[in-house]
Amino acid sequence: MRWITQDLPGEVARELFAARDAGAGEQQQTVILARALGHAYFRERGRRAHGLHVAFSDVEFADFSIG
Repeated sequence: MRWITQDLPGEVARELFAARDAGAGEQQQTVILARALGHAYFRERGRRAHGLHVAFSDVEFADFSIG
C-alpha cells in the first residue's frame, strides 16, 4: 500500500470538474487523476521516470481538498 500526499496544480481540478460536467464517468476521471499524479509525484514534474505509465487502481481511500 502506498500513501500519497501530493499537491496538484489547479488545472487538474479544472480538468476533473470539466470532465464531470461533460458527463465523464468515474473511469475517465480516474485516468485524469492518474496522469496528474504520475506527472507530479512519480515523475517529479518531468525530472525523472520518463515514460512511466501510472495506473490509479485498487484505491482504498482518497481525500481531496482545495486550498
